[in-house]
Amino acid sequence: MSQGAYGQGFVERVVEACDRIESGLGPSATAETVAAALCEHLFAGVLGYDESSYVRNRAVARFRDDAGNVAATLAAVGRGGDVDAAVDAAFAAAGGEPYVQFVVAASTDRLVAYERVSAAEAAEAEDADAVTHHGVAATVHTDVPLDRVVAAGRRGRLSQTLRPGQQLAVAKLTALRPAELSAAERYEEFDAPGRHSVADDDGLGTLVGTLRDCVTDVLVPAVEEAFADVRGRTDAYEDRETALESAVDAALRGPGDDTGAAPARLRLLEHRREGEAVSDLRAAYGSWVRGANRTGFTPSENERAFVRVAAFSLLEEAFVVRVAEGMDLRDETLTGDAVERFESFAEEFGVERDAGDLLLVARESFADLYDRRAPPLCDWALEHDAVVEAFSRVLWYLDHFAFDVDGGRAALAYDRLLDVLDLPGIEVDAGDPLPDAVLDRIAFPADKGALLDPAVGDGRYLLATADRLRRPHAASDGDPRERLRAIQGRLVGATPDPLACRVTETRLLLRLFDDYREARWEESEFTLDPLQIHLTDPLVRPDAQTTLGAPGEARAADPLDREDFAYVVGRFPARLRRNIAEGPAAEAYAEYDTAYYTYDTSALYVERARDWLAENGTLSAVVSGRFRDTRFGEKLRERLPQWYRIDEIREVPGKAAGRTPVLLAARRFRKNEPLVSPAEYEPPTYTFEYAEGLDGESVSVPASLLGSDEWALDAAPTADADSEADGNTAD
Repeated sequence: MSQGAYGQGFVERVVEACDRIESGLGPSATAETVAAALCEHLFAGVLGYDESSYVRNRAVARFRDDAGNVAATLAAVGRGGDVDAAVDAAFAAAGGEPYVQFVVAASTDRLVAYERVSAAEAAEAEDADAVTHHGVAATVHTDVPLDRVVAAGRRGRLSQTLRPGQQLAVAKLTALRPAELSAAERYEEFDAPGRHSVADDDGLGTLVGTLRDCVTDVLVPAVEEAFADVRGRTDAYEDRETALESAVDAALRGPGDDTGAAPARLRLLEHRREGEAVSDLRAAYGSWVRGANRTGFTPSENERAFVRVAAFSLLEEAFVVRVAEGMDLRDETLTGDAVERFESFAEEFGVERDAGDLLLVARESFADLYDRRAPPLCDWALEHDAVVEAFSRVLWYLDHFAFDVDGGRAALAYDRLLDVLDLPGIEVDAGDPLPDAVLDRIAFPADKGALLDPAVGDGRYLLATADRLRRPHAASDGDPRERLRAIQGRLVGATPDPLACRVTETRLLLRLFDDYREARWEESEFTLDPLQIHLTDPLVRPDAQTTLGAPGEARAADPLDREDFAYVVGRFPARLRRNIAEGPAAEAYAEYDTAYYTYDTSALYVERARDWLAENGTLSAVVSGRFRDTRFGEKLRERLPQWYRIDEIREVPGKAAGRTPVLLAARRFRKNEPLVSPAEYEPPTYTFEYAEGLDGESVSVPASLLGSDEWALDAAPTADADSEADGNTAD
């Protein structure tokens, strides 16, 4: 059977490929190894896929058509595995892809290809042939007994050894060839264009799925490779750096003036230039580990998580640029065609440039529109070939979408992406009632004072605040420039976590793009100053502030060194003392009056807020409720009535340092008065409200209760002090 309707020797080539796969797999071949062999020998070697048309993430591969859509998925199991396990994985990969036509599951003995059908067609099919998994209905297209096919090929001529039914099963694999999956008529079933508009729901859903795949299947493997390469050079780099620094010190101690050390200094500078990737990675990784409080994780867990974070930051930057272009805020953008033109232009001048260089140019150009505060997290990898190639492919995938959106639509896509990626420390919850509850307590925006969220997290409290600032200006005659200036000038956020800083800034910026576009219509040269989302540890006071960047980096002025905020809001992290890494930050925390026994950091935020707030400024924040009646909260109980006039304490859902969190609303007073002994202090005569639950009925509590050793506001604490000290987990 050398040729026929299926093409020149197709069956023979498939059988030969399967023979090579079987010969190359050991007795304990893993699922990932089997999937890699199938991609290389069958899908690439015979069916004709090139490396840019598919991505493989361990044992699962996704194959794209010429329009950039996932058209087929493949999952494999290891030697001895049951193909049914691969079926579930292959359908799971297809579940979020509206244009998948074939779902393929394989073991070393068997390959089953399913063809997608409508639910009605699946119901009409024979029970044995129709399946539905993860929302995808399909019927069996072909079932190839790989072990028998390979054995037949080894016995002699296929026309004599391969049964007709087996020949047909193999021949049906032609339907999986790229030309078949890219045929324009196949889209008639889906009734969708080749280029997706993000303005409609189907297009937005496809975009989110594509962005997810770009991170997990394209960028993460490449960044992982770059990380291993750069980390592998770190020890040698640091040893050489130490030796050169010693040479500089020795030259400075020698006879003569400082000019004698010039040659040694030049060698040190040259070494640092050559090792820029090492120093950049060291700074980015160290900043993230410290800022995200990753002390409870193993080094390998942190490295894997950081690779994911760095890969996301690359995709996010390209996404924001594409949105800005789609909204006519920028003329230039990052596209696959732009990469080709950029490389060709550079080649004419005898230099090499690639997609990584274009990203840096695009970033510089974008700064004319908006100069980001959030630091990049993946620049250290931009000289690595695998990362550059992966980023080029991402841009090509994005070319298949029309970003004809408004800012709200782009923000929705970004939020959904965050939800499906499950990035460390980022938990997007659009239905969280607490931001509005916190802002209701301060009647924001009651005046024109500034508001601080010192622990932005995913940015939800600042987003709710920005929405409220925009509401009074919703009338068509409102000036968008004034709306933007109000948000930029009045809202301040902070976090030591570079990912949280980046996510918060991006979520807020995307929501402001509509106003920004209107402002540009009013004033073509209008520019939005950077939003005040600062990468800093808010608990480290200015006189002890440590840099979050590279070792030896000069410390910038503390952006939170001010005492005029009208509001301090948010959900304060409640990390227990034992979960705080030793170092300058832990030493700074220990200086707080409320850093008592096994304290949690939410108490420190309450203390720090007394510095930030102006007299009569308002605190409205979610903190751990453990301060009310435990030894850990003794110092806060003693000082809180002297710092604040309490308006409300209300228990809210969740856990914070092992206890029920509370919403604490209070006003700063006695700002310029000294702290007195708790035994001598008598609170003013007033009452505050206490309630259990956001909707629970409140009761009035006299302020005189605040002078007692314990604030018995609830009937039954959730745990006694001893068990709490041993069993708490960080919030």
